[in-house]
Amino acid sequence: MKIFYDHYAFSYLKFGGISRYISELLKHIPKENWSTSTLVTNNRHIQNSGLIKTAGFLPKMNFRGKERIMFNLNLPYTRYKLRTEEWDVFHATWFATPYLNDIKNKPVVVTIHDLIYDVFFKDKDIPYKEKIINMGRKSAERADKVIAVSQHTKSDMVREWGIDEKKIEVIYHGVDKTPKSISSTRIIDNPYIFFAGGGRSLNKNFEHLVEAFAILSNKYEDLRLVCSGSNFSEAERQLIEHWKIQDKVLHFYATEQQMAQLYHDALMLVVPSYYEGFGMPILEAMIYDCPVVLSDTSCFPEIAGDAGIYFDPYNSEEMCTKMELLVEDESTRKQQTERGRQRLNQFSWEKCTEEHLNLYQSIIK
Repeated sequence: MKIFYDHYAFSYLKFGGISRYISELLKHIPKENWSTSTLVTNNRHIQNSGLIKTAGFLPKMNFRGKERIMFNLNLPYTRYKLRTEEWDVFHATWFATPYLNDIKNKPVVVTIHDLIYDVFFKDKDIPYKEKIINMGRKSAERADKVIAVSQHTKSDMVREWGIDEKKIEVIYHGVDKTPKSISSTRIIDNPYIFFAGGGRSLNKNFEHLVEAFAILSNKYEDLRLVCSGSNFSEAERQLIEHWKIQDKVLHFYATEQQMAQLYHDALMLVVPSYYEGFGMPILEAMIYDCPVVLSDTSCFPEIAGDAGIYFDPYNSEEMCTKMELLVEDESTRKQQTERGRQRLNQFSWEKCTEEHLNLYQSIIK
């Protein structure tokens, strides 16, 4: 059996859950059973894996349209390989629509991570929203099997796109439960709440988090809010300054090793998002005994279970109260840490990979 993975996730994404998911599949499936068409990429996950020899594309230069150029270099190479290589199943790493003429009637699998444009952004004016929705829906309609990363995403697909629920398989992401080595030297000396993520777009609910932290920090002067991922935008800096907490909110662009240290030393991870497809940082925090406080919406109760402490993401005061519970009560932190360890038993990349391989085998004609 030979599975063909296209370049889509590695062209557009430098890091994040989608490209990590595909990278982990490639790590856990024997090399003779897969092929990919990623010619150029700056994706951190696939480059760090060492699984494929790819040329970094102008890695020291950042400019608008860079990802589109990589896509346009990878696209014809993908179409060429689809036509000339022997393969049994095509697994689209994002959308299948650019390759439908090349795939013809061969078996197709598509993973849908979320329907954020259909649900959360439904009434918002977002560039290319309709194009993205149509690409996702058409990909799911063409696929022989659709993988949803949560029951919540499956329900959204059935409701919004009318996809037959029998066609959709829920396969949860895994997590690498082998912790990285932790230093006795902290990165951040102060006690802190950790917000992990590549970006802080509208669904991430950064505004309510800043407000909740501002309320909490009035009581705990030494407390800090540490944010990983992209640099603060001008609007985010103004928001932080509005609440007069610019000396208490820290940005840290972290390596994977530093992320491990940040999880380990944090009082908690906070996940305030209104909507997500899965929420990988939830499981990553649990690896390093970091308790999790998070929204009671979307897929989060499904992923965190009783290992999460929940709040209404639209209520800053409730968010503040739940964060204060973990700041103040060490016994609650220990209880949630133990629940997190138990929760991790339900997720592994080995299990995730096995379920993918079974699904691929089921549609080979």
